[in-house]
Amino acid sequence: MNNRQGIMTALITTAAAGAAIYGITRGVQNGTFQRLPGQLSNTINNPAVQQFTKPLQNMVNNENMQQLTNTLGSNNTQQQNENNINNSL
Repeated sequence: MNNRQGIMTALITTAAAGAAIYGITRGVQNGTFQRLPGQLSNTINNPAVQQFTKPLQNMVNNENMQQLTNTLGSNNTQQQNENNINNSL
């Protein structure tokens, strides 16, 4: 029973990979992927999309800055502690 599940999973994975390769090949041949960057750029520059994504970007940036600040602060504290130990020796 367990072996059948493994075989089925392998078949599904292989089929999905084959379908992805086929789709990418067809997209390259008919030029769909050449238009894709322009379409993405137009979508991102759309004011309605920017109105939605701006708060999300701010949230991500604030979290990243807080993590960076915390990381730098702990690294500086650790470095200062090491310097104090070395100076006392």
